[in-house]
Amino acid sequence: MLPLFDLHCDTLAASYEGSYSLLSSPLHISLDKCVKFSPYFQIMAIWTNDALSNEAGFKRYKKTLEYAKNQGFEFSTKLKNNKENMFFLAIEDLRIIGNDLSRIDILYQDGVRFITPVWKDISQIGGAWNTKLGIFRFGKRALEGAIKMGITIDVSHCSERGFYDILELCYNANAIPVATHSCSYSICAHKRNLTDEQFLNLVRLGSCVGISLAPEHLSSNGIASIDDILRHIDHYLSLGGENNISLGCDFDGVSSLPMEISSIFDLDKLYYRLLKCYDETITNKIFCHNFLDLSKRILN
Repeated sequence: MLPLFDLHCDTLAASYEGSYSLLSSPLHISLDKCVKFSPYFQIMAIWTNDALSNEAGFKRYKKTLEYAKNQGFEFSTKLKNNKENMFFLAIEDLRIIGNDLSRIDILYQDGVRFITPVWKDISQIGGAWNTKLGIFRFGKRALEGAIKMGITIDVSHCSERGFYDILELCYNANAIPVATHSCSYSICAHKRNLTDEQFLNLVRLGSCVGISLAPEHLSSNGIASIDDILRHIDHYLSLGGENNISLGCDFDGVSSLPMEISSIFDLDKLYYRLLKCYDETITNKIFCHNFLDLSKRILN
């Protein structure tokens, strides 16, 4: 059995929208596809379709959460031990709170422990990766409240200015931000990816960056293979990130995957390719142990 801590998937929303079982389905992740991995830790984000209004998005979030819980899914709020499979709840696109800061408390009570503040374009929270805008005053108040409660902020999808706004908020609160699904801009110049300077800032904070499997983040031509994943990992390692690289596969949130990978069931192919390049210690760090170690600090 292989250890796995994946920092990002959109399986909850995909299951709800398609009326799929979380136990067995044609989606990238269902429990029957995860049998190769133990312990298996998964951060599951509820993403809101940006075509919905903020209010409709919040209602959809609640229905998605209810859909998962009706199937017996339980979300952990703390790291219980290193052997038990666990699922952690995240929100991707905080605009669903509207202008109501009290909804941060509702998210926390629901078990949300990770927040990706923006997704695309501009919201009341701030500007995303395809803008030059940072986090707005209201967004900063919302994130300050979330950080105070113990929710970890995810800088994936942020603009560069928003990235540094969040770093400042976290620095002031002695908190650690993460990048759950972000590849290297030096290897693939997509605006969703992190510059070397951004990556090194996260390294200095003792954070982790999850490698996205979205082909457009891995390769400039939008067609990717395991070789492309390894290029991003190798570059992050060259920057001194041995203890800071994780996986944030974005399963069920991408329209395609690298050629050799059709679902989480095939992720062992990446594991064994890593073993050909690096030793077992580094491979296990990337697949699980780096974020597991960080979780002991942020999930308490």
